Amino acid sequence: MKTYHGRIVSFEDPSSPREYGYMTVEEGRIISLSKERPSITGELVDYSGHLILPGFIDAHVHLPQFYSRGMISTSLLDWLEKFIFPAEMKFSDPGFAREASRKFFSTLIRNGTTTAVVYSSSHREATEIAFEEAMRSGIRAVIGQVLMDRNGPEELLTTPERAEREIVAVASRWHGFDGRLFYAVTPRFAVSCSMPLMKTAAKVAGEMGLYVQTHLSEQVEEIKEVLRLFPGVSSYTEVYLRAGLLGRKTVVAHAIHLSDTERRILAETGTKVAHCPSSNFFLHSGTMSLSSHERFGIVVGLGSDVAAGPFVSMLEVMRDAYYANPMDPFKAFHLLTMGGARVLGLDGRIGSLEAGKEADFVVVNPEPLASPDDDLWSILSRLMILGDERNVAATYVRGKRLWPAEPEG
Repeated sequence: MKTYHGRIVSFEDPSSPREYGYMTVEEGRIISLSKERPSITGELVDYSGHLILPGFIDAHVHLPQFYSRGMISTSLLDWLEKFIFPAEMKFSDPGFAREASRKFFSTLIRNGTTTAVVYSSSHREATEIAFEEAMRSGIRAVIGQVLMDRNGPEELLTTPERAEREIVAVASRWHGFDGRLFYAVTPRFAVSCSMPLMKTAAKVAGEMGLYVQTHLSEQVEEIKEVLRLFPGVSSYTEVYLRAGLLGRKTVVAHAIHLSDTERRILAETGTKVAHCPSSNFFLHSGTMSLSSHERFGIVVGLGSDVAAGPFVSMLEVMRDAYYANPMDPFKAFHLLTMGGARVLGLDGRIGSLEAGKEADFVVVNPEPLASPDDDLWSILSRLMILGDERNVAATYVRGKRLWPAEPEG
């Protein structure tokens, strides 16, 4: 049993965070929070002068693109062809895949990310390796092998039959592993997936209770190409609806250029949205309207979208979220924590600091951006606009300190 002392803040309510001074954790779960010092049994871990926040949740990130950040291009489709497909082909080498996966997860943890929704490459073995390294790192993750069967390099393409076999093989081993790792069926996007492939992916996801992740309406030219490839549909969203991919365990990234009819489809199917503002700015894709999605009751979380998003730090992604849709820091931190947990349907387990929940949390040093004695709004505002990896002092998942690593023994 350990009791943590610091300025403990939780964002269940996007307009009114809760503050505590002490949090007691036992066997990976929060057992109590209090403003005043409790009677302490076990170790006291003193983080005076620091914030203790719920773990950061990255709802959309690409592992094989980790080394491709900052590569400028004229459009999404051109960027994929020039930089991303060649980068992902390197993951056919298991040694490279392991080194990259290890670096990727350790970097997320160092930046305060405790849960990540991850696109692997198109390679089954590289996806297995990603799960192994996520397990070893201690992070909480949803991971999926990217599916494509057209409009890409031959090496990255699959077939519906092969995709089904590989999904079943990997998901049977890893989905629900340790209650911390999960599988997401991952058709890249409609441009690179035939209807038979998407319907097969949806069928397997439904049968096995898996997550689904894909991209939706990121750029105007992409939408035009989708409508060309699927004649007879009225919208990009309708393609996924016909394929059976939409639902309560589905996370679509971007969702920028949507009609209200499409938003209504997402809302009625319970589909969630990963808002990726840094990526949207970097590729000049457009600005997602958060208020339009919220008007329909669509659940939204934040995603870094590395590598189109150049920032691994979710503090930096929050800054871009503010630029895209002005909001106060309380709401921004709510999107990052409870928003991400709701996207995954895990808000009963993570996303806030409450008794009974699993102890995923981040220790943040506000200095030199703000004084620890400043009012909470000012501290969080400065962290949201000016913060980055350097402000993360420690990262915990289920009460275990992942960074800096706890000593063995």
